[in-house]
Amino acid sequence: MNEKRWLMSFILILLTLILTMDIIALLTYFFAKAYLYFIRNIPVEISLFELVRIIKGASLGGIIVGIGCWYISFKKY
Repeated sequence: MNEKRWLMSFILILLTLILTMDIIALLTYFFAKAYLYFIRNIPVEISLFELVRIIKGASLGGIIVGIGCWYISFKKY
């Protein structure tokens, strides 16, 4: 694999998985808030601090999974 192709596949896999993990985490967060509001009658309070923590955690998870997926595809398992 040449140098540009290696780097491009690494960047694309990382970006895709980081965005996917962020979207999944935010959807889960909002569905949980909606459940608490409609089923348990708990008022919705969305704080920016919670959202930043969720996005940072999901992004870190996306980076870890992305590096693992790239490594496996690079080794051609």
